[in-house]
Amino acid sequence: MDEPTASLDRARSREVVELLVRQSHDHGVATVVVTHDHDVLGYCDRVVEMVDGRLGVPAPAR
Repeated sequence: MDEPTASLDRARSREVVELLVRQSHDHGVATVVVTHDHDVLGYCDRVVEMVDGRLGVPAPAR
């Protein structure tokens, strides 16, 4: 998903991200989210940053 929380307020963003995480874990699937929203990172199992147009070294989960 590309910026799934871009147009949402913080409360609704949290609800969307929690739903995505719950569904991904419940169904045993991966969900790839592209975002600039650093608040989302704390919900991620793995974070990879893009640096200068390339995937960089995986960043520590926040």
